[in-house]
Amino acid sequence: MEYIQFAFTGINILPSIFLIMVITYWLLIILGIFSFDTIDFELDLEVDFSSNMYFDGGIDPEEIKSELGTVKYYSVKILKFLNIGAVPIMFYGTILFLVLWSLTMLVYYTNISPNSFLGILIFVQNFIISIFITKGLTEPLKGFFASMEDRSDIKIIGQSCVLKSSLNSGNIAQAEIIVNGYPIVINVKSLGENILKGSQIIVVSKVQGKELYIVKEKLNI
Repeated sequence: MEYIQFAFTGINILPSIFLIMVITYWLLIILGIFSFDTIDFELDLEVDFSSNMYFDGGIDPEEIKSELGTVKYYSVKILKFLNIGAVPIMFYGTILFLVLWSLTMLVYYTNISPNSFLGILIFVQNFIISIFITKGLTEPLKGFFASMEDRSDIKIIGQSCVLKSSLNSGNIAQAEIIVNGYPIVINVKSLGENILKGSQIIVVSKVQGKELYIVKEKLNI
């Protein structure tokens, strides 16, 4: 009983609630109430983390850095280093909160109160440790989820897609294609044409040696 009380005392209530939330999520998945993609977070970095093309597809990092800005570029690099996006967010969150809760409950044996300033500092320390443990635990999963996103058999050229950020003659943007009900994000550029975010575009060709496609705006007839 003291163990349960400790789990919901002071700062400890945060990892306990988060763990209950992810357990509830997976129970709803098992019961068929939720589908796996019911919860989907859009990271507002103008970079879709379901795609690793920005850093793995042969595009010059300095070119991307100039497009995103220094702060946003390094934010993306940090999140990529931690495997956030390389592994589905709910898988990542489940592992993170389980590790954090486990470390939090180990503090019970130190007789440090979660209501104290020292208890809060230990919680912050455990959170940082949890992030790196989660990175290690998700590292083997990256290849598995990457293989599920293999696009080698998907025809891109000629597809109609939606532009995710505005495009002009000097920048690279991203576009989303829906294939068999699932979104695929590609890096695109135009041949001098200015195209607004949200516009319907058509992929006309691919830049040789890069995961980069040339697009033009789709004319509404």
